[in-house]
Amino acid sequence: MTAIQSFPQCQQCLREMARASSRLAAGQDEILAQRAQASAESALQEGLRQQLSSPAVANRMLREIKSITGVEDPYAEFKVKEMEAAQKACAQAAKYLKNDLTSLVSLAALGNSLDFFENTETALRGVKKQAAAGYLFQHNDIVLLEKALAQKPKLMLYLSDNAGEIYFDLPLYDYLRGRAERVVLVVKGGPALNDLTRAELATAGLSQRFAELADTGLAGVGVEWPQVSPDFKSLVVQADLVLAKGMANFETLYGRELKPPVFFLFKVKCQPIRDYLNAPPNSYWALWQEGRPK
Repeated sequence: MTAIQSFPQCQQCLREMARASSRLAAGQDEILAQRAQASAESALQEGLRQQLSSPAVANRMLREIKSITGVEDPYAEFKVKEMEAAQKACAQAAKYLKNDLTSLVSLAALGNSLDFFENTETALRGVKKQAAAGYLFQHNDIVLLEKALAQKPKLMLYLSDNAGEIYFDLPLYDYLRGRAERVVLVVKGGPALNDLTRAELATAGLSQRFAELADTGLAGVGVEWPQVSPDFKSLVVQADLVLAKGMANFETLYGRELKPPVFFLFKVKCQPIRDYLNAPPNSYWALWQEGRPK
């Protein structure tokens, strides 16, 4: 498949994102919320004209909202509550899983149930039951990940997604550290919806939990390649293997010419991705993309 561009069907969700983010940032100031939402709508129309990916359009809309309201992180409180709920849900789900690669990948995937569009408790409601049921994936390329790990990669990147997911990621991260010389956890370079940044790790007391930390250099969802930092691009070029969590990372990296192979791990949450992959709703995917060295 070729690199993913824009999905016209995403407009409704992007507008809902803008509405929710504008109101969070503006608080009780209705006029400010309307101004921010109108500015985000202009960014949406321009992004559609340029046929940007949905995450790239979202990032432009979020930057407009920040510019109008002056609020750096409208989802700061949301992320704190998400992380508290996710830590408890993960502890319950982990009881049903073993310490093998398939179980740990499954636990990490379950964490991708979190979504800024959805109440955290609602998003996590089925996690314990799904963990107890065992088999999880609609598409399962874990065997390819296992083969790559058997080669003892020198550098592996773990691209994080939503803040609360980090608790679901920790057991897999620990497993990977025993099978790669270096594993670098990559967070976002600044606030973007409910995605993980260094700030959330510090608040939760998790910063020292990871041997190496890096960020994308961008306050935006996914990996918007023209906007990320040279340091992050250098890491990707050096990497032997990348694990990418969540749909935004999938949308911005799948089909791209990248030197290292990428193991995508995500839950299908929306109709455009369902149609693109011919996937059942709410299905989990462990999808391998071969590296494409030039």
